[in-house]
Amino acid sequence: MGRQGLRLLFWILAGTLAFNSLFGDMGLVQGFRQRHAAARLRREVELLRQQNSRLVTDIKELRQDPYRIEAIAREELGLSRPGEIIFLFQGSEAASPEPLEATREGSSDLP
Repeated sequence: MGRQGLRLLFWILAGTLAFNSLFGDMGLVQGFRQRHAAARLRREVELLRQQNSRLVTDIKELRQDPYRIEAIAREELGLSRPGEIIFLFQGSEAASPEPLEATREGSSDLP
């Protein structure tokens, strides 16, 4: 019984260690998951760095180029210079949106 008991204890201990080295907190499977997560995070950081670089460039342009600000005001806000006449054509998707207050006021007059 002594020799067989030691052999059984050895195999139980070896099986436990093998299972723990594969599936434990510091096991091979967890290591693979961690490497995969680290690679995903590295890609995400690189994308965020590229986006940050583009935003820094946009900020510099907005601070230094008054024509850029004017273009944004014309395109996104539908603003114009004094004395300019803006023609809006019905059905045109490129037409500038109306200000929010005008849209809200006009919505109550619809049939």
